Amino acid sequence: MDKIECYWKLSEMEERFNSSSAGVRTLASGWLLAALAALGWLLDPSKPSSWMIPLGLLLVVVCVLGVAGIATLWILDQLVFHRLLNSVFLVGLKMESSDPTLPPIRALMMETVEGSGTQKWELLFYLGPLAAFVVLSAIVVATGPDNLFFASRHAHPLDLRWVGYVMLLAQIVVIALVLLKQRSVGIIERAAWFGDDAFEDLMKKKAFDVIAKASHCVRASRKD
Repeated sequence: MDKIECYWKLSEMEERFNSSSAGVRTLASGWLLAALAALGWLLDPSKPSSWMIPLGLLLVVVCVLGVAGIATLWILDQLVFHRLLNSVFLVGLKMESSDPTLPPIRALMMETVEGSGTQKWELLFYLGPLAAFVVLSAIVVATGPDNLFFASRHAHPLDLRWVGYVMLLAQIVVIALVLLKQRSVGIIERAAWFGDDAFEDLMKKKAFDVIAKASHCVRASRKD
């Protein structure tokens, strides 16, 4: 396989990983809507209010399931498919920096987004719903009336609000762990793995215009 074929094979891999990420985000949207529908159903005053489990705990359980599902899809998207996509993208960017005969597509893309990419915006897609579930759980647990957490057992009501606090803490821990894991390996660290000091320095300085200016394709277009 020559370098040109290898270069365009990377584009095909990027397309597959990008499509996989988009599919995961579609699943996350569906999970969010399902969780909101469940919360709305529980809060509907026309529905029966006698539950074996206190209503307050049911609301928090739905929030926990919402956080668990979206966090799992977040891991699949950002920590699996997105990292695979970034790895292929970085290999293509390294090829463009090493060989000026290749079109500087990725270099121009990185220059357009000022070297920061779109990951922080994709992160907000998941963080928004997760934060909303945590806030809703906190409101229910901290300000909900006592009858939302009372469970009757042999005529002796049990206050289960503490269970709600435990589930709220679990949601916060899950979000914190995923955030910490997502920031563990950045693009600069991965650029250093090539063992090319010039490429690593280029990534640190975000000097992607250097790759574009050195490209034979760009020079040829200027002559035309």
